[in-house]
Amino acid sequence: MDVIYRYDPFAPLVPREVTDTESALARLLGGNQRFGELVGRLQERTMGRGSDEPLVIPMCPVAWGLPLFQGQVLSQTPFAAILACSDARVPTETIFDQWFNDLFVLRLAGNVLGAECLGSLHYAIKHLAESLELVVVLGHSNCGAVQAAVSTYLSPTNFADIAYTYSLRSLIDQIQIAVRGSAHALHEEGGSRIRTDEKYQELLTATAVYVNAAVSALELRRELTERKARQPVVFGVYDFGTLSVKALPGAVGSATNLAAFLGAAPANPDELSAYAREVARAVLRMNE
Repeated sequence: MDVIYRYDPFAPLVPREVTDTESALARLLGGNQRFGELVGRLQERTMGRGSDEPLVIPMCPVAWGLPLFQGQVLSQTPFAAILACSDARVPTETIFDQWFNDLFVLRLAGNVLGAECLGSLHYAIKHLAESLELVVVLGHSNCGAVQAAVSTYLSPTNFADIAYTYSLRSLIDQIQIAVRGSAHALHEEGGSRIRTDEKYQELLTATAVYVNAAVSALELRRELTERKARQPVVFGVYDFGTLSVKALPGAVGSATNLAAFLGAAPANPDELSAYAREVARAVLRMNE
């Protein structure tokens, strides 16, 4: 199977058109769906199934944010700022099928909101406001940082190796907020016996991945509200199993259901708690 990127120099140059929040969300959703379809076709061919017809992907240098002339330096005009995890398996532009000058990306382990990260986002909001339509917090399934936080929560003695490294300890401490909230939500939704379930650590990690993204989104929403930024904050989780981004376990985003793709950041602790319970219900339902 051939994957061909094709450029027709005689075709009209089509600029990127992202003019509001909804079109920014739709562009990210469409890109994530294209990524999933491409990987799906490659997997089918690997297993000897599907069509062996070449996959032709048309490209336009203007829409891809590339310079048309040698030496040309374009102005920075991303349509979305994304706070994502540093995990090497989750390259942000790739999973959204975006290219040069589309995304302003910050990547930190556990997608936590540190001081330097926040400063970079403040820069984007102030200096790139004309093109920036959206701020996204992106977590992912099987997150190592969240797994470490869950492990230290369930077995505090495991915290000793982390405790002597301030930078690592501060990262894990930030994620503990999501882990504790997830544990409480699972207890509420699954009853007191949930903690004796042999899959409890797995259930807690799966829940905390989503809640951790929501915690960062809540903090970021507060920061941007104080600065009177116009861009909304949304969040979601990239799932390795389905190759898709979703706001809840098992959700399926679509052009008519963008909220299932990237959800609005909680406005307050009560909304965060309600979301944690919703995630816990979904995780428990998927593991019945």
